Amino acid sequence: PLVDAYLARRALDYLVGFTLSPVLWRKLPGARSAGRVQSVALRLVCDRESEIERFIREEYWQIAAILNTPRNDSFEARLTAFAGKKLQKLDIANKAQADDIKAMLEGATFKALSVEAKPTKRNPGPPFTTSTLQQAASSGLGFSATRTMQVAQKLYEGMDIGGETAGLITYMRTDGVQMAPEAIEAARNAIVSEFGAKYLPEKPRFYTTKAKNAQEAHEAIRPTDFKRTPASVRQYLDADQARLYELIWKRAIASQMQPAEIERTTVEIEAVNGARTAELRAIGSVIRF
Repeated sequence: PLVDAYLARRALDYLVGFTLSPVLWRKLPGARSAGRVQSVALRLVCDRESEIERFIREEYWQIAAILNTPRNDSFEARLTAFAGKKLQKLDIANKAQADDIKAMLEGATFKALSVEAKPTKRNPGPPFTTSTLQQAASSGLGFSATRTMQVAQKLYEGMDIGGETAGLITYMRTDGVQMAPEAIEAARNAIVSEFGAKYLPEKPRFYTTKAKNAQEAHEAIRPTDFKRTPASVRQYLDADQARLYELIWKRAIASQMQPAEIERTTVEIEAVNGARTAELRAIGSVIRF
């Protein structure tokens, strides 16, 4: 299948790039080449830019209050209704309206109308693809996409681990979320040894990508050996490498774990200031397992 995929890509390169590029150069002097990937990407960029140009800016305000419990724990509650009217996103249209509501709330008395706690479960996410690794490294580690890929390349090519050169992760340019059966089994064994049997689900988890055009030519990004925990290899890596490897290891391990058990609490609050009323809502979650 991988050979067939290569042959298909080569044929498309010939049909699209070799055929269209000369036409493009003749019709648009100074233009770049065309290609099966770059032309589609350019279309997506142009479509998005057109959407941006058509966008009409509209001012709106949202209001939240920081409240304290009797135990002096603070939490945030967002305004959901004012003067008996449920608020939509654009209902507070200017600063004057926002200031009026703010002044009312600052002098108001607050009372909890209801507190509802519901248990829920959250399944783990799949192992990393290229794009999800870049996103997680950006938000969690402050890495740029380029920095992430440079560090991942080093981890993939191989590091000196106690006198042995070993690649620590699988290929980092992939849109696949699947792991090989032997890797799934290794991850499950690592869960039991590192965290305990209670974190291991009865059956393995299998993931498939939701993208219709995903090639899935490679596995998800995962450790090549789950026994190489972040703590055991940290001494052989620089700071960036250690942090990124830990991110990849934890995500791959978590993908085979039990779902998280969460208690989600919703509090409905009433604010009263003379004849004026408002309603606020606070939502919070606590991980129970």
